[in-house]
Amino acid sequence: MMNTIWHALEEQAERRPDRILLRFADQQWRYAEAARLARQAAGVLRDLGVRPGDRVGLMLGNTPDYLWAWFGCACLGAVVVPINIHLKGDVLHYILDHAGATVLIIEPHLYERITTLRNQLPTLQHVLVRGDGEPLPDAIVWNQALTSAQPADPSPGNATDLHSILYTSGTTGPPKGVMLNHHAYLHSAALFADVMIGATADDVFGTSLPLFHINAQAHTVLPAIHRGTTIALIEQFSASRYWRQLADLGATVCNLLAAMIPILMKQPPSPDDRSHRVRIAACAATPPDLWRAFEERFGLTIIEGYGLTETTGFCVANPRYAVRVGTFGKPMPGFELAIFGADDTPLPAGVPGEIVIRPQREHLIMMGYYRQPEQTATALRGGWFHTGDLGQLDEAGYAVFIDRLKQSIRRRGENISSWEVERAVNAHPAVLESAAIGVPSELGEEEVKVVVVLRPGATLDPLDLVRWCEERLAYYAVPRYIEFRESLPKTATERVEKYKLKAEGIGQAWDREAAGYRVKRS
Repeated sequence: MMNTIWHALEEQAERRPDRILLRFADQQWRYAEAARLARQAAGVLRDLGVRPGDRVGLMLGNTPDYLWAWFGCACLGAVVVPINIHLKGDVLHYILDHAGATVLIIEPHLYERITTLRNQLPTLQHVLVRGDGEPLPDAIVWNQALTSAQPADPSPGNATDLHSILYTSGTTGPPKGVMLNHHAYLHSAALFADVMIGATADDVFGTSLPLFHINAQAHTVLPAIHRGTTIALIEQFSASRYWRQLADLGATVCNLLAAMIPILMKQPPSPDDRSHRVRIAACAATPPDLWRAFEERFGLTIIEGYGLTETTGFCVANPRYAVRVGTFGKPMPGFELAIFGADDTPLPAGVPGEIVIRPQREHLIMMGYYRQPEQTATALRGGWFHTGDLGQLDEAGYAVFIDRLKQSIRRRGENISSWEVERAVNAHPAVLESAAIGVPSELGEEEVKVVVVLRPGATLDPLDLVRWCEERLAYYAVPRYIEFRESLPKTATERVEKYKLKAEGIGQAWDREAAGYRVKRS
């Protein structure tokens, strides 16, 4: 199996050299030019000593440089470690150290976060800063290096070689590195294009979702290349400008997260609502009460699906011509879905249990969690991937999502580790212990609530705790709701009974948004 992500790009560059691969803002790049830039990016990494299998961290926003570096790693046979640009402190250090990244390419405004960690990262040899600005201490200017590099010769590579390690939020421990090979990516991209949305060579795949997540990689970038057509890349989501941006870029397909749907629906009516060419919006967890109204207002069809990083994105979807609102559909070719009870046996329709996924052949889902064999064995026991999500089957065999079983919190498309939030909160000198949970959000999905027990005699203003968390957590993980109490409900073995806290919902908790304080995106 020789077909890698690099081979997919290279083949299309040879067949369609003058076809537009990428539109970004007011610029565009053709396939031949993109392949050349990717080989030059590989040349930059080669000259820094990167060899096949070495890990390269990408802490970049939605820019063309992300794609040149991502494909450059595939060309060279290096392993990409995509990093959320909002991470900082302990979690950022953990990912770089655990992955053993030897090179990091980073945005200029994030460079300071690395300088404080550099001495604690023994494997990190080189930092490249995107752009063409003034050199920073102990860093290489990316654009200068890219312009001057000689293109690298592609590594032969195999489809089953590791391509990426994507870190997902842990539930009761540190983040887990999901290992995905080239074949899993390319299979997922083909499923999305051919089965889920029925793409044609005239489609333009638009996204504002971050390139450091699986969705944009497997369901925008690679499906466009699979079809030999165009990526319409938006730097970041803006509700007021979204449809106009898609129209300007000529997008016919877009990908949405659950929280984006009510946000877009709350925008005042505008001529832009139907000025675009988008025909299909691929979604997950679409609010059922807004589903048809959204389609009618914006003149498109929602195709609802389900997947995780571990499954290389969507592996279950509503059939295009037999959509059932409120469900996420049926398994796509190559996958099976079941609902398991606590004893890991299948449950009948209408009975809630854990959603489990089984690939029907090898190399369709993750290779495992990097350097975490026990977690891998638990997640893949019995040949099924145990998602940690609660669902059930309806009478027609369509799957319905109910809730999350695991203790991660889902906020506006980001999975947040309760362990990570609690670690930051508990580090405050006034805090004895805490429990972080997800509570319902008016935008769908969840908001972060933290229940805090203070040390004897201590006092703490909730706003001061928020500011403390801002220094240690990604903006989206900073708690919105804070409740102080004398103790936490626990089992006889001293485990916090979070289900009891979740059942209480928001309760009388202090709300930072009601208090007029908004956390800055950083």
